[in-house]
Amino acid sequence: MGDGKLFIEVWGYDCRCSSCSSAMTWVFGLRPWHRPKVGELVTCDQPNAVDTARVILDQAGLADLAAQLRPRPPRARGASFNPNACPSCQHQADWHDLDGVTINALHEGWTTLARARIPIPRWRALLDERRGVYAF
Repeated sequence: MGDGKLFIEVWGYDCRCSSCSSAMTWVFGLRPWHRPKVGELVTCDQPNAVDTARVILDQAGLADLAAQLRPRPPRARGASFNPNACPSCQHQADWHDLDGVTINALHEGWTTLARARIPIPRWRALLDERRGVYAF
């Protein structure tokens, strides 16, 4: 690409809040739109991935989903965290819930929430920040 940018999709999955059972869309991943390679899915469980997803969603007019993505909670343990907060009760489940949502979405089907172009160096930084790789 002549402009040094890559077209990225933000993926979501509809399921229920683990606390209040309200229906919500979980934002779980970023992936190149055109001819992605196996293992290029970046899950939204690290700060830069969350920030990137938030910006793309906001630019796409999905401010409600962008606002749902919160920073790492102080109580979070481990290398990853779940940024999704329930729009109804504000509960922010732990990383294990996000991992379950990601696995279900990859098996059952996800929704492409938005697409945007980001600089290639930013995409490479997202790949470097990952804590796990889904061979998808």
